[in-house]
Amino acid sequence: MQGSAFSAFGSWIRIALLCLMVFAAVPAGTTRAEGEAQVYGMLSSFTWKEFDDGGRQLLKESGPLYGVGFIYRALPGQVLTLQPGVEFFGGNVDYDGATQSGVPVKTTVDYFGVKFKFEAGAAIPLSEGNRLERASLEPFAGLGVAVWSRKIKDSTAANGTTAYGYEEVWETVHVRVGLRGLSSKSGGSRLFAEAGIKIPVYNQNTAYLSDAGLGSDVTMHPGKKASGFAEAGVQIRKFRASFFYDGMRFSRSDNVASGMYIYYQPRSESDMFGMKLGAAF
Repeated sequence: MQGSAFSAFGSWIRIALLCLMVFAAVPAGTTRAEGEAQVYGMLSSFTWKEFDDGGRQLLKESGPLYGVGFIYRALPGQVLTLQPGVEFFGGNVDYDGATQSGVPVKTTVDYFGVKFKFEAGAAIPLSEGNRLERASLEPFAGLGVAVWSRKIKDSTAANGTTAYGYEEVWETVHVRVGLRGLSSKSGGSRLFAEAGIKIPVYNQNTAYLSDAGLGSDVTMHPGKKASGFAEAGVQIRKFRASFFYDGMRFSRSDNVASGMYIYYQPRSESDMFGMKLGAAF
């Protein structure tokens, strides 16, 4: 990252690291009866698509993303649960699109981002036993923040001309609402699952064109559309494994004038399918 893009994204990284240190410090003064920390690695298949006003696909990005995350599940009351978490992700994916004049172009895109979430729930017991291990059904709600850099690399278009890349920094704040279930099994194993929707309250995309010598930077506000998420897996003693889905949807932004040009963020959507492997302690 360069210049103003690095400055904008760097502030979110500092916040993420601070949150990670705070979350990591919480389990040190607690007992297992009060909470559980979870750390994991993540591998996913990622796609990003953009569409024009007529519904025609303008571009598709696809490839693997990797990540690491930390979640702390706190049990401060008889029913109340609190679950903060942070996740870092990134990777290099393929780009199949076109230049502004419609000439086909293929290149790659670097992604790097961070997600925060904080959820509160009410764990309704379905069986007796330790609160962390007994079967329960838990409606929850919370707030999520996702910030990521999308850096499109320079390439050569189909007609032999140079297609210059640039970097975008995306920011989205959303409400998370869902339902979580936990089922205890013999031998110390547990099955868990959750599903819900994300409702955006704020979206922003800044294209740092000046860093690439393409003109003035442009900030757009993609429209707000709900999207879904889900995860299901098993915990055997301290080992955890799960499969997950995470989606994002953005409707077209308003036009933004910059000099003699008009910019907008097309309707966009992404889907991430993957698995997580980690440990609980």
